[in-house]
Amino acid sequence: MLATPHNPFFVPSSPHATRVLLLGWDAADWKIISPLMDAGAMPVLQSLVERGSSGNLATLYPIISPILWNSIATGKRADKHGILGFTEPTPDGHGARLISSTSRRAKALWNLLGQAGQRSAVVNWFASHPAEPIAGTVFTNQFPEVLQQPDGSVAPLDRCAIHPPELYELAQSFRVLPKDITPRQILPFLAGVVPSDREDPRLGMMANVLAKCASIQNAATYLAAQDDWNLLAVYYDTIDHACHGFMEYHPPAMAHVSAEDAALFGPVVAGVYRFHDMLLGRLLALAGPETTVLILSDHGFHSDGLRPPVGRHTREPGEKFGPEMNPVAWHREQGILVAAGPAIRRDEIIHGATLLDLAPTILSLLGIPVPGDMDGRPLTKLFVDPLPATQEKVASYEAPHPLDGMHRDLLAEESDPWTARQAMEQLAALGYIEMPSEGPAKMAAAADWERRWNLSQVYLHSNRPALAERLLRGMLAERDEPAVRTHLTSCLLAMDRPAEAAEIIAPLLAGDAVAPAAHLLMGRAKLRLRDLAEALRWLEPLRANETQLPALSLALGQTYLRCEMLPEAEAAFRRALERDNHSAQAHDGLGVALRRQGRYEDAVYEHMRAASLQHNRAQTHANLGIALARTGQVDWAIRAFEQAVELAPDEPFPHRCLARLYHGPKRDRERAREHAAEMLRCRQLLRARQAAAPTG
Repeated sequence: MLATPHNPFFVPSSPHATRVLLLGWDAADWKIISPLMDAGAMPVLQSLVERGSSGNLATLYPIISPILWNSIATGKRADKHGILGFTEPTPDGHGARLISSTSRRAKALWNLLGQAGQRSAVVNWFASHPAEPIAGTVFTNQFPEVLQQPDGSVAPLDRCAIHPPELYELAQSFRVLPKDITPRQILPFLAGVVPSDREDPRLGMMANVLAKCASIQNAATYLAAQDDWNLLAVYYDTIDHACHGFMEYHPPAMAHVSAEDAALFGPVVAGVYRFHDMLLGRLLALAGPETTVLILSDHGFHSDGLRPPVGRHTREPGEKFGPEMNPVAWHREQGILVAAGPAIRRDEIIHGATLLDLAPTILSLLGIPVPGDMDGRPLTKLFVDPLPATQEKVASYEAPHPLDGMHRDLLAEESDPWTARQAMEQLAALGYIEMPSEGPAKMAAAADWERRWNLSQVYLHSNRPALAERLLRGMLAERDEPAVRTHLTSCLLAMDRPAEAAEIIAPLLAGDAVAPAAHLLMGRAKLRLRDLAEALRWLEPLRANETQLPALSLALGQTYLRCEMLPEAEAAFRRALERDNHSAQAHDGLGVALRRQGRYEDAVYEHMRAASLQHNRAQTHANLGIALARTGQVDWAIRAFEQAVELAPDEPFPHRCLARLYHGPKRDRERAREHAAEMLRCRQLLRARQAAAPTG
């Protein structure tokens, strides 16, 4: 019986898997992994890829780990799950604290499995502290952290970090301290090169990273060997921390890196990836071949010419953020996803997956109906057996349930304020948060500002710009900052209000100050206003900043397309691809430029490449359909337009193209009339929306 308002209990349907091993490798990136696998340096992951499915996994915005990993666990965006950054104001408003499991408003996978009668084991998941009393085991994200007390001693493990409580002493024994990591254990990550300075702080950083990773692996292997879990979810942040600390040395080393440092620390990033492959091999051996395995990252990490121009990404006290000192500037939009096991197809390429799809996919694997209030969808194309067509729909599982283990009416009070403060200072040192010196009230205000800022990004990047606008206008009234103006301008452009957008961004263009991002936005606004000459006037002088403004080449390409300057458009999109060959928008724009020059086969290739990188963009499939139709591949063109209709059912253009293809080459007048009628419906809906939209 499934859950209803009157019956909160339900029995899962026939599962595709009885055990799922979910491994989070923060910041793992195919750009590093693929060459390592080709060289035979990651054989365990290579075997999973060969016997399963793999592909890109699109991140969410803002690309901030606590937000992303809670979206992975809940299948919901941050406005639903409530985790909106690293910190939050305290309930009394007199300070700030780290986000915690009590901050999360939506049920995570382990809560849902508990009320379905299944068991979970969770290790180090972001914001899992204090441990929830779920059906199963929790080692929270405070378990592997080693923090010092004012007297210099190591703070004891918080008892709230472990569930059930009887595992506390065992958990203590799993913890590895940085002082336990010997120089000999660090040497393999330095390719065996002995550093001349044994006191180099970068060696201490390596010891900290490896100690934490070892603690996580100790708990994970202990739990993997048990047979009482349906889900084992383990989060490793080692790759992310190693990349933030050492990616500037990764070959080819960045320009500011000395030859000595490049030789010594250049192998670190690859070494950490190879280390994860070894850890994976042990976990797979313990979990057994019947376990379905999912490995993912929340985002990628720039490792080539897209790295910020300066390697230093921390700040001195009082120093303002620059792009090179913002840790998020290193994050890449595409993460990784690998799935393997008896329930997963072999040799399947994963297209169009996002972080939001993981929770629904795991529920489907374990036979639990996916609730309608999740923002993602199950990746059922990966399954060997399809989901039952008659599977009952469930609106939501968020109502309180006696077996969900959720914290309710519980405040996450810090048992040790010194260690809590130290944890926040570590985040500040990495550049993720600010630690105002003016006292608790300023810290609370800074945390509140950051939460509103991040929420505005959630709204903007989930096609809810009106909600983002409301937040940003309120923030602009409080504090007139360039970043707020630029994002408010992006909101107005997303709502097709270019005149207002130009008005908002104009103050940043006054005087002699160089503001490339503001020039870019003004150019985009003029493009929307169909003032092509003005758009080029704002955009073309920015060519000198093209390497610092990845979006500039795209904006120039689109402007040139509007002006029918096709060779110039082609050149602009190719420049964008020289900088980032994984840019779906650049491949798509290049395809349009090539098609308009009559190079249809080349256009088909570029649009297909764009669709493989960003499968859920309807315009890309429509562009692909046009190019395929021009090459005479009518059936494939119809498939492309149908995909566009599936992704954007209220857009008239794909229906128009389908009506023409069915009326002409296919000679199917009935289908042609159906799509013509849908085209008219979509046009009427579009006109109604335009009439209801506010004017500039």
